Amino acid sequence: MEDALAVRLGEELRNRRRAAGLTQSGLAGRIPHYDAESTRTIISKCERGRIVPSETMLKAFDRELAAGGALVALVRAARSPSPRGQVAAFTGSGPAGDDAEEVATDRRQFAALSALAIDTVRRMDTLGASVTLGELKDDVADLALHYDTTPHPQLLASASRAWRQVETMLDRRLTVTDNLRTTRLGGQLTYYLGRLAFAAGQYRDARRFCDLADRYASQVADDILVGSLAGLRSSIAYYTHRWDEAAQVAARARPGAAPYLAARLAAYEARGLARLGRSQATVDVLADMRAAAGTSVAPRPGSSPFSPGSAAMFGAVCAIELGDGAAAERHARDALALVDPANHEEQAHAHLCLALAYLLQAQPDPGRAVAATRAAVDVPAGHLTSTIMSGARRVWRDLRPWTSDPDVQALGALVTPALALPGSGA
Repeated sequence: MEDALAVRLGEELRNRRRAAGLTQSGLAGRIPHYDAESTRTIISKCERGRIVPSETMLKAFDRELAAGGALVALVRAARSPSPRGQVAAFTGSGPAGDDAEEVATDRRQFAALSALAIDTVRRMDTLGASVTLGELKDDVADLALHYDTTPHPQLLASASRAWRQVETMLDRRLTVTDNLRTTRLGGQLTYYLGRLAFAAGQYRDARRFCDLADRYASQVADDILVGSLAGLRSSIAYYTHRWDEAAQVAARARPGAAPYLAARLAAYEARGLARLGRSQATVDVLADMRAAAGTSVAPRPGSSPFSPGSAAMFGAVCAIELGDGAAAERHARDALALVDPANHEEQAHAHLCLALAYLLQAQPDPGRAVAATRAAVDVPAGHLTSTIMSGARRVWRDLRPWTSDPDVQALGALVTPALALPGSGA
C-alpha cells in the first residue's frame, strides 16, 4: 500500500511542479528552513516513487505549488483505514458502496503493478540511466532559467559537474533512447561550458567546446543547440576582430534557425555588418531582428531569450559602429529602460553603449561617458565578463583626448589591469 501511495504521490507532485513551471531545484529553493540540495533530493526521490516525505515537507510543497493541501490530503486519505478514504485518495470522488470498493481495489492493483513496472525498469537498466538523465535534464533546465542572474563561478561548477557525469555515462552501455538523451544533454552542457569560457575571455577554449558540442549536435535533432552554437561562434569571431566571419556565421544559421533564435542571430549578423561599415545591409537585418524580438521569452537550453530590451541594446551597438551618436543614445536609453535589471550583462552593455554615444555627439560629454562606464562595470561579484571589460576599455581609449581629466585617469586605473579577467584576450 505504501509503495502504491509513493508512486501516486510522486506523479501528483511532478505534475503540479511542472504546471507551476518549476524545476526540482526551483521548488527546493522555495522551501524555507531546509537545505536546498537535501530538499531537491527528497523531491527527486518522491517523484520517482521511492519515498513519501514527511507531512511538514508536504505542507511546504502544497503551499509553494498553491495545491490547496492536496498532497497532504492524498497521503492522509490513502493511509486512512477506511476503504472509502482510499477511493477518495486515488480517484477524488467516485461510486459508493460495492462499486466504490471495487474501484478502490482496481486502483490499488494498478498502482502496485505500476510500482512493480518501475522496479522492473530499474532492474533492466542496472546503470539507472533514465533516472539520472531526468535529474541532469533538470540541471540543464536550471542553467537555462538562471544563467543571466547567477554568478558565473556557480554556473561553471554546475555545468562542469553535470558534463562530467554525462561523459561518464556515454562511456557505458546505454539503450538507444538513453544514448540520444545523454548525447543531447552533453551537447547542451558543452555549449554552456563554451559560453562560460567566452564570458571569461578564454576564446580558444570556447572554440574547442564549440567543436565538441558540434559533434554532439550532429547526432541529435536539436535546432536550439545548433543555432546557439552558431551564435556563440559569431560572438567569438566578433570579439577577436573577425567581423566578416561574425556576420557570415550568423547569416548562414538564420534561414534554418528556430524562431526562439531568429532575433538573436539577426542581431549578431547586424553587429558584424555594422562593424564593416555596411550601413544599408545593417538596417535591413536590424528590421528582421526587431520583427522577431520578444516572440519567445521563456528560457530554453541554449542562448538566453531575446527581449525587446535586447533589440534596443543591439540597435545601439550598431548605431555606434556606424557612427550615429544620436541614434545610439536613443537606443541605449531604451535598452536601460527595457532590460531586466537582474540581467547584469545586458544592463552593463546598455550603459557602455550610452557611454560611447556621449562621445559620438557633436559636443562630446566625457564626464557622462565616465559615469556610464562606471555604472557598466559596477556589477555584482561573478557577473563581470570579458565583453563588459572589452567595452569599458574601448570607452577609455575613446576618452584619450581628455586624459588630463582626473575622472578619466581614475577610470583608466579601474578598467585596465585591476578588473581584467584571467586570460581575457579582449
